[in-house]
Amino acid sequence: MPALVAEQRLQRNRQWLDARADSSDPRERLAWRNALVAENLNLVRSIAGREARGADLPFDDLVQVGCIGLIRALEAFDPARGNRLSSFAVPYIRGAMRHEHRDRQTLVRIPRPLWELRQQAARLQEERRRLGQGELGGAALAQALGCGDGPLTEALQLGRLADMRSLDAPRPTGREDGGEGGPWLDQLPDPASLAEMEEQAPAAATEEQLWIRRRLEQLDPLERQLVLGRIDQNRTWVELGDELALAPRQAQRRCLAVLTRLRQEVEAWRQSRGATASASRAASSV
Repeated sequence: MPALVAEQRLQRNRQWLDARADSSDPRERLAWRNALVAENLNLVRSIAGREARGADLPFDDLVQVGCIGLIRALEAFDPARGNRLSSFAVPYIRGAMRHEHRDRQTLVRIPRPLWELRQQAARLQEERRRLGQGELGGAALAQALGCGDGPLTEALQLGRLADMRSLDAPRPTGREDGGEGGPWLDQLPDPASLAEMEEQAPAAATEEQLWIRRRLEQLDPLERQLVLGRIDQNRTWVELGDELALAPRQAQRRCLAVLTRLRQEVEAWRQSRGATASASRAASSV
């Protein structure tokens, strides 16, 4: 029975994809696309169920971002290539979910036991507020959670480090009256001072950067797009492959081969520079 249902879904996908490809009316194409999204929601839910086991994101959030990945797959899918939509869409759906998980990660990695202890403390305090009760202090809160003062203090401190703050938010002054200082933005160095530091950087580093920049400009255009798309723009192999008409694995292999070659060339350049500098010092000492 499941095989029959899968075959029927496959046939509907083919028919609706062909109908969408044959239509020139934008509204009709949008209707076919929405129908295909609804038809393949089970695929998104299946992937979300697997991804939720190793992620801290709720299942419903993963389904939402997975639907965005499915829509992107539908926009990029070409029925003429003879691929199955489900096979083509899986990397897009999984990639959207993993990107969402990566984007929501905190800048400070907190050990899971401490993170769970912080979450338990937050839930307990919220429950007490809901019941009209006051918040518990350090020792009382630790006793209610059944843990020591040390782990609870560490969990709360690490939790505060993981919270994102706006640079425009006022800084606490530490005064008892709760006064506030200037914004956090004032603590950043003056851009003019950064420019001076760059001007004072070693000439060898600047020369090396110029050499690498010139070498990138000499690359084949496709190889340059792969390297810059991966390093500068943090694009996925699926996105790069789709943009450059390459299979994701082929885009990955090609890009890694270029990066390996560039590393070898940079190392050879450094060695030649070192040999030249040594020869110059030897000649000047004679």
